[in-house]
Amino acid sequence: MIKKVSLLFLLLFILFSKQALAHTSLEDSTPKDGEVMTEPVRELTLIFGTKVEQNSRISVSNSNGEPVKLGNFVIEEEEMWATFFQPLKNGNYKVDWKIIGADGHPIEGTFSFSVDVPHDKASVETEEGEPKQEDNQENTNKKPKREVQQSNVPSYIIPSIIGALFVIVAGSFLWLMRRKK
Repeated sequence: MIKKVSLLFLLLFILFSKQALAHTSLEDSTPKDGEVMTEPVRELTLIFGTKVEQNSRISVSNSNGEPVKLGNFVIEEEEMWATFFQPLKNGNYKVDWKIIGADGHPIEGTFSFSVDVPHDKASVETEEGEPKQEDNQENTNKKPKREVQQSNVPSYIIPSIIGALFVIVAGSFLWLMRRKK
């Protein structure tokens, strides 16, 4: 009987401990994976489920595999964002990201999006050539809007509490089983 109960508790512990081993990934981005942007794209924002270390990186390439130069690149808590020197031209783009999460594990991923700005909007943007320096400064200093609400609880706290409760319950159960004998 005790072996069966111990085996059951071990199985439950293994099932719940997988949550503690899971790594975070990309929670949201602007533009989103597969999205077709019909407005000029001047900024790229990535939001993760954990704090992002400062040595994390983003690279953007066009459909020919040529890298797109990034302007201002910022990492703040769980958010990374970068501006482009010029609005992206119509076409397909691939974003490669590599982060180191708060747990110290490297995580990487990719996603893609397309830009399809109608010709009349694109001509207004490029009519004067380069965007004004003031506009460019304004865009690089502006913090992206966040719609995702993040919890400040570290990812290992909840599984640790569940594990501790499991040990207490299992110990109490075994103690009661021995006491009955």
